[in-house]
Parts: sequence; C-alpha cells; structure tokens
Amino acid sequence: MRQFVCECLNCGLKKTRQFKEEPYPEYGEVFVAHCKVCDSDQNHTRVLTRKTQAELRRRQEEEDLKKSISDQCARHGFTCRFLYQSVIITTPLADWCFDYHEKYKTLYHENTPNTKYLTGHYVKAHTQFKGKKMTVSAVIEYIASHEGWRAEQRSKTTKEKSE
Repeated sequence: MRQFVCECLNCGLKKTRQFKEEPYPEYGEVFVAHCKVCDSDQNHTRVLTRKTQAELRRRQEEEDLKKSISDQCARHGFTCRFLYQSVIITTPLADWCFDYHEKYKTLYHENTPNTKYLTGHYVKAHTQFKGKKMTVSAVIEYIASHEGWRAEQRSKTTKEKSE
C-alpha cells in the first residue's frame, strides 16, 4: 500500500490518498477518483511533494548512470543490457556482468571453455575479481584492456596454428 498527496483537478482539493495495489499513479499522470467536495468521480493527479521530488531525482540519477555506462560501452564497441541492479556487457569475445551500484565490485566473466578443468563440469562463468573497490568506468576500462589482450592472444594462437 502506498500513499500520495493528490489533487482534484475540478475543485483543487489536495488530499492524501491510499493506493492498495500497483500500478501506482506517476507524477503528472491523471486518474479518476471520487472527490468528497465535488461528490462525484473526478480527474485527479499527484501533487509534487518533497517525497515525489526525491523519487524523481533518484530515477533521473539512475537513468543518467545507465546512459553513461551505455555510452562508455559503445565507445569500446560493446553492447550492454541491464538486469535488476546489474549490467551485462557483451563484447565480441565474451559476456561480463557486475552490480554497478556496489562500491566494491565483483566482476563475473564468461568462460571461454565452458568446463571446469579439474572436474570437467559445465561452468558458464567465473569471478574475474571479487570485492574490489573500483568505479564503474574503471571496470569497463578493465574489460576493454582484457578483451584487447584476449584478442591478441587469439591472433597469436591462430598465427601459430597456420605456420
């Protein structure tokens, strides 16, 4: 259950309303509710309170962060997608994943051979590093440098096989 201050667009009455289930009205969205002053169903909208301003600011900060991650990935020729609080970065060689909100990052990296050498079991990914204090930008730069190194190793291996 959520509470928001709402205003009747007919008479201007501002009142706290309870909403039992989602979808909750967004700021600026118009919805129909019963107004006691008008004694009828009227159009209402959410009022811009400090709580609503904070909610809008958090959303904007999240969108700005996601855009900066997407832009930095695009500069390196990577694509990315967001899943909950994690970003999954896809490069030409592999997939990488980390929680971009955490101060201490744990980077998951797709295994090239998808088997564990000791047991032979299928393993999709491993941790590249765990709990390392890094910025999101530094993690993406690390991925770019690692992918450059991997591409170089692949070309050496291919060159050796052809000789």
